[in-house]
Amino acid sequence: MNPKIERIIYIGIIVVLSGLLLSFGKKDIELRKQIPITVEELYKKLGNPKINIQIIDVRPYEVPEEEEDEAEETDYYTGVHIPGAIPFPDCDESKTPEEALPQINPYLPTVIVSKDGDPEIFKKCAEKFPFAQNLKGGMVAWDDEGYPEDEGEYTPPAAGGGGGCL
Repeated sequence: MNPKIERIIYIGIIVVLSGLLLSFGKKDIELRKQIPITVEELYKKLGNPKINIQIIDVRPYEVPEEEEDEAEETDYYTGVHIPGAIPFPDCDESKTPEEALPQINPYLPTVIVSKDGDPEIFKKCAEKFPFAQNLKGGMVAWDDEGYPEDEGEYTPPAAGGGGGCL
């Protein structure tokens, strides 16, 4: 067979296979968005230093004074949050603490944490994060399982950190 024709055939096969691979990758990402991650799975991933995952907390940042008496810890970021979580209330930059904005990376695998795993807020936030999953049961489920928690204001990680957050 003519070497030029053989080369064209091989290039054609590579192009077709590359297209299939990209198509399967896109479908995989879409399917992962539909399946929420459990608190147990998230805890295991956070404990593995080889896995780079971002936690975005979409609950209100702090409790308004008029609601202070009725508010539960899991209602607000400053009440209690997953260690290393970045506050991003309602996925709205205008409601987010200034020091948290530079920490948000839309291209990292992301877990969206709401109070109870609300699919509506997840859908809104998933538009900003291509590799996002919803935390099943939200912060309430994390709190009920007794996994480690932080409380108080957001403090960005120290430069050049390293190591796990748990």
